[in-house]
Amino acid sequence: MASLRWSACCRWAIRSPVNQKPSRRCGSKHRLNRYNRIYLYWVHKKRQGGLTVVIRATNSDRLHSSLIKSEEAKGKSLERLASGTKINRGSDDPAGLTMLMSLESQTRGLLTGINNRQDEISLFQTAEGALSSTSSMLQRMNELAVQANNGTLTSEDRGNIQLEIDQLASQIDQTANNTAYNGKKLLNGTFNIDLQGGETVALPAATADALGVNSLNLTDNASQAIGQVSQAISNVSAQRGSIGATVNGITSQIATLQNEFINTTAAQSRIQDTDIATELINMNIEALQSKAAIRAFKMQDENRATVLSLIGD
Repeated sequence: MASLRWSACCRWAIRSPVNQKPSRRCGSKHRLNRYNRIYLYWVHKKRQGGLTVVIRATNSDRLHSSLIKSEEAKGKSLERLASGTKINRGSDDPAGLTMLMSLESQTRGLLTGINNRQDEISLFQTAEGALSSTSSMLQRMNELAVQANNGTLTSEDRGNIQLEIDQLASQIDQTANNTAYNGKKLLNGTFNIDLQGGETVALPAATADALGVNSLNLTDNASQAIGQVSQAISNVSAQRGSIGATVNGITSQIATLQNEFINTTAAQSRIQDTDIATELINMNIEALQSKAAIRAFKMQDENRATVLSLIGD
């Protein structure tokens, strides 16, 4: 009659015939079976005089741990593919996360700086557009002054030309007083601005009085009027040139900021963005390892059943 005995160091025990020859020494003696990869423990029981065969599936823990690691790695790869980022939490890459936050702060600051500089360009372009209209009106005034200097004209003809001159002067004042950007008057002589680059720019007045064309008299002295209008044209041209130089300087600074923004964004992308090809490969590898671990579990169960059947009840 077979007896059932348990070993304290093992998970399973099977019945062993009592007439088996006991081992010469007490304790556990184990060896690795190269076919089923499980350990056999032969334990001598002095009191009962029998031989107990104990089988312990020591590989099960390792297989289970390997399966858990594969599933976790596969889940992380899937998360990275879904989010498009390699760092989804601090534990993914603490050092990389710190660097990523610093780079993100830098890129946002650069982007805001670029937007600010573009706003400055828009402001000066508004002022330059108004001065362009003023320049066109001055060119018309110069044309009328030259026309009034014609000795064949009568006083009545010069009076009609004077009416248009006065209307143009009024229009120049209206342009100067109404030109504004974000509520700030640009050409009435009160505007100045501190640019982001550190420069301070002030725009002079572009009214008819400031340009010296508010009191042109073509009836009595057309030649003097021609000189006044010519000087006003020169002043407006110089003002437009100054604005153009300022805009070019800002544009150059924007190009520098954009280049820095591109390089910073590229560095941020290398740290943050998921390498799709790499993650797909990793996920497939982990999937194969999970399948292999599951298959190993099944083979272990089959081998254990085989050993039990060979030993017999």
